[in-house]
This record gives sequence, C-alpha cells and structure tokens, in this order.
Amino acid sequence: MVAAVTALALVVVGVVLFGGRDRGGSAAPGGSTTAAPTSSGSTTAPTSSAPMTSSSSASSPSSTSSTSSSAPAAGQATVPVYYVVDVPGVGPRLYREFHRVTRTGDTVTTALTEMVTGRAVDPDYRTLWPSSTKVVSVNRTGPATLAVDLSRWATNLGSGFEAAAVQQLVYTATAADPSVTRVQVTVNRRVPPSGHLDLSAPQARAPALDTVANVWILAPEQGATVSSPVVVRVYGTGFEGNVPLRVFRGGTEVASTALTTMMGGFATAQTTMRLPAGSYELRAYNDNGRDATLQLWDTKAFTVR
Repeated sequence: MVAAVTALALVVVGVVLFGGRDRGGSAAPGGSTTAAPTSSGSTTAPTSSAPMTSSSSASSPSSTSSTSSSAPAAGQATVPVYYVVDVPGVGPRLYREFHRVTRTGDTVTTALTEMVTGRAVDPDYRTLWPSSTKVVSVNRTGPATLAVDLSRWATNLGSGFEAAAVQQLVYTATAADPSVTRVQVTVNRRVPPSGHLDLSAPQARAPALDTVANVWILAPEQGATVSSPVVVRVYGTGFEGNVPLRVFRGGTEVASTALTTMMGGFATAQTTMRLPAGSYELRAYNDNGRDATLQLWDTKAFTVR
C-alpha cells in the first residue's frame, strides 16, 4: 500500500509541479510567496475555534509571469528564489519566495544573484551558497539547457545539504526561465569539486517528493499587515489532502482548522478567519508519516490591523 501510494504521488507530482511549475504566487515587492510540495500519511484536523469558511482548487497558485533568460538587464524584475529549511525529522527541503529586485543581467542571472546575495523574507529560510558567490555567466547551450558558471562552490555541507544546494540553484534557474529543464553547473568553468555528486552532466530538478516542502503558506505573507477576516491560503498535499492550521498569539493557540488540498498531488486551498487586532503566527502541518503527531512545515508571522 505504501509503495503504491508513493509511486502514485511521484507520478502526480511530476505532472502537477513540472507541468505548471513556478507560475504561482503574488509578486509584491520584497514579499514572499511559496508553492510546490509533497507528502503522505494521515492527519487529525484540529477543531475550529473561530468562524471560518473554506474552499480549495486543484491548480497551482495564481500566476506570475517569468521572462526568459535572454531578457535585457534594465530596471526592476520580480524573480522566484528558492531557499532551504532543515525540516526537523525530514532534512533539507526547498521553499520559494518572489523578490522584487534590480536586474543584474538576464532573468536567470538576476534570480541566481538574489539567491546567493539576497536575504529571505521568512527568517526560517536560508541559502546554502556563500554570499560572496558571483554568477559569472549564464548561457543557453541547448533548447532546454543552461550553462551556469559560478565563482565559488557550496563547500563543507555534507552529501544531503550539498545535493540541496544544487537543487536550490536548479529550481531557481528553471523557475526564472520555465523553458529550461536542465542546468549545467560549473565553478570557474570546471566541474564543481563535489565529493558526493556527479555534476559532469546537466542537472534536472530532483523529484519534488524528495526535494520540496510538503506544505507552504501562501497568505498571509511573512510580516504582512492585513485586515480581518484574514485570507489564509496554502499549497500542499496530505493524506486525504488534509492540512491542519493553527493560529497562535504569543504562546497561546487562539484558532485552528484544517484545509483540504489533494491526496497524491498538490492543490491550493483557502479559508478566511476572523481575528481581533493583534500580532499572530500561523502554523501549517500535515502527518509526519510515522505516528499520530503532526509535522510542522511552515510558519508565517502577521499582524491584524
């Protein structure tokens, strides 16, 4: 049963995530959005302690356009950037934000430069690349392949995090230019000095089930100030699509509910919550796949005016 569900999840993840990848999220200047996940298991939905309504959609988050890697370097650009979280009990997983930045070249160069030198809006997210890394060049070498040359390598990470660093780069580059499916990574025009990976050939996105987070909070965004009722939107998966949500004020839980996304695939689900003025933290969970406890996947701090 487990093998069958896992196989089905991988197939659907490939169709959903790769078929319409990274065309989602709001692109507010400097703001964060997220999308793309994976999961299995069962969850128990918390009881609701606040008036809520919900709806769900089996589509990727709302569209944000991406220009190709040949776009001119001028003005501002909104670029997708992937970051990494060491999820307790799971390991490194990718999360995405959209950043409004000054162009540093074509769209892929701009996104990769932001990946290594910028800072995630969500303080839980981080890059695995040295901030002194420079994107030396980005060139198309085939119909769907880019060659990306860097000045430095992500060293001393261990095998799991080194693989995550490569996927952070690959996911960011292929999100910035959706016509690209493979990235040849070099450091000073040489194959990177990895002790764990064979990087002599172009790298594709690794299976989402093993690479990206199971649940992402799309709204409210980290640090946002919003009105009540608060729109809460997630993108994720779970057993029977179940994604439990809990809202905390300080250390006290003040509201909870569960949204239904999709089982074996990914979908957006939305609800509204009436909350009094104040500062809150929203936490999104799903089953950890081992026992009845929940796995915390994402948090967002926000204020209700």
